[in-house]
Amino acid sequence: MPEPTASGAPAVGARYGRTARTRRRDRWLLVALGVFIVVVVACWTVWAGLDQVRGSGITVDTGANQVLDNQHVKVSYTVSVDAGASVACAIEAQDVDFTVTGWKIVQLPRSSQTTRSFTTTVRTMQPSVSGSVDSCWSSAAR
Repeated sequence: MPEPTASGAPAVGARYGRTARTRRRDRWLLVALGVFIVVVVACWTVWAGLDQVRGSGITVDTGANQVLDNQHVKVSYTVSVDAGASVACAIEAQDVDFTVTGWKIVQLPRSSQTTRSFTTTVRTMQPSVSGSVDSCWSSAAR
């Protein structure tokens, strides 16, 4: 039974279901939601941090590219990777609409140096205007 006020009528909160019991329940639900959010954020932070640690460790900077003729593009690039690592890179040529007109996978030799520069010529299917490194990844030595 709702608790009456000084005038003898039930309290407004009790009349509409707001009792001490529901306020306690709501407080516990908010605390549980807060704990859940903290746990999710903590897990995401740990996951994102570990993902950075396990990253490939390969950094690529595409330098200059030169269109040699209607069928060849020369791409210069610098690759930074742990010494002794085996790396392969995909080099691509593109036309004015950014359509890939040529593609070449290059296996880079192992080295004791961490940063090295390379130049690769890519044969194209049609006239191209640029060349770049699409991606590099760790690979098994051939």
